[in-house]
Amino acid sequence: MSRCLGQYVVSILGLLMFLDEAEAQRKLTFELCGMVPYNVPMRLVIRQSDVPDVDIIARYYSKPFEAPFCWVWRIGWWSDQRSWELQAIHHKLYLENKPAEVESFSISHGLNLITINRGWQAGDYVVRTGAGIVLAHPESTIRGKPFPENQGIFGMGYYVSGPALVAGGAKQLRLVSDLFLTLEVMAALSHADVPVKDGNASLFNAVFQLNFGLGYAVN
Repeated sequence: MSRCLGQYVVSILGLLMFLDEAEAQRKLTFELCGMVPYNVPMRLVIRQSDVPDVDIIARYYSKPFEAPFCWVWRIGWWSDQRSWELQAIHHKLYLENKPAEVESFSISHGLNLITINRGWQAGDYVVRTGAGIVLAHPESTIRGKPFPENQGIFGMGYYVSGPALVAGGAKQLRLVSDLFLTLEVMAALSHADVPVKDGNASLFNAVFQLNFGLGYAVN
């Protein structure tokens, strides 16, 4: 009887130690990064009533260090070296190769990508993939017709515009206590349909990003 009791106690202690260890592996992380983007030239189609479509391979620049800045923030819940994350990317697009019909075309308040990510600890690195939506704030003047920016969600000029996919790999460097530095390479692919005056614009964006910033872990 005493031997069985002893084995029972050892088993319970082993289970408690396992649960304790599992609990120690759980953490909440917060990250805020700046980003340097490279936009791959991709198709842009602008359609307006009673006129021919504008159909080009668009080249964009982003002005990442001019307000409103480009940024990435992320909240992650980690358990057993895996995470679920809520992520937002504030990306900006300015059309560089404007045809004659387009006085201006930009999404500078932003081409916001809101995604749910799955992350994995891979040695000294973090690998993540995610999917979500595009929340876009378009600004344009096409054929002399400016698009009003006081429409959309709550009259703030934002529109849920399409799907988004992201994938990346990051290196985290501990600084002090639970504060760490994040260096990350990320790729994002999105499609957006946004309104223009008397029509709409359909665009794809593929961007490669170098993200850099700070994170904090709460165990």
